[in-house]
Amino acid sequence: MNTLLSTAPVAKPVLAGLLRWQEPLATRLRFRHALPGMVANRLLNVELGLYLMAELLPLAPPQALPDLLNGLGAAYKQRPIWSPRQHRALSQARRLLAPYQNHVAWFRALEKYATLAPDLRAFTLRGTLRSDVSGYILRERVALYNGALA
Repeated sequence: MNTLLSTAPVAKPVLAGLLRWQEPLATRLRFRHALPGMVANRLLNVELGLYLMAELLPLAPPQALPDLLNGLGAAYKQRPIWSPRQHRALSQARRLLAPYQNHVAWFRALEKYATLAPDLRAFTLRGTLRSDVSGYILRERVALYNGALA
């Protein structure tokens, strides 16, 4: 048998799979706002974390995301009873936002998010949706985050 012609399974890059939910919005943001490198992807990751917090622990501050992802902390322990959909969202978020289980990584990401131009951000620094952003942008982002956590 010719080994050059055999089709061996090819492993897909893990990063590509984790970023798939963001495309094509990340590409549009990158070109529309001339963002360098992975800034658009990081923006969407931070906003996914903020969206998750708003959905699962709306009274907790955004800084509690690592505790939520790790299943620790007062905010997590005092959480309300969640639906099966909310449990699936947390499970999916743990996979997509794994780097933010580290408190330092999440706090740095929030700091960088705060330095982005306001017209890029859909969330306030308190973790709520901004009221001054167009309805189209908010619907687009919320649909994206909802789909990523489904």
